Amino acid sequence: DGRPVILIVDDHADSRELVAAVLQDIGVSIAEAATGGDALMRAWSKPHPHLVLIDLSLPDCHGTDVVRTLKQDPRTSDVPIVALSASVMATDKERAAEAGCVEFIEKPVIPDTLIAVVRRVLGAARTS
Repeated sequence: DGRPVILIVDDHADSRELVAAVLQDIGVSIAEAATGGDALMRAWSKPHPHLVLIDLSLPDCHGTDVVRTLKQDPRTSDVPIVALSASVMATDKERAAEAGCVEFIEKPVIPDTLIAVVRRVLGAARTS
């Protein structure tokens, strides 16, 4: 339908629902995944996401492993990825950036912050 697809990766359904609810008013389509494996399957299927929002604490792997895998695959290497994490230590932010995340959003997510980051990242992706 022409709207950007945002893949929300979080093992907590309520977290995914919250993020989806915040983003529904800005004209995007939402896809969801609960595990790293689900995230890879969903990201590699059509339509590819225009943006991935990923929780770094997943039940089957660390979110940064998923980010690295997506960045190494030609189908998803140019998709911007934003980390979501309740762990806000500098080392977590560094690991996320090193893996390929373009932004880091602290949990609990503040709706205005989330919308601003998503708009900025999608805008940058469109103009690059």
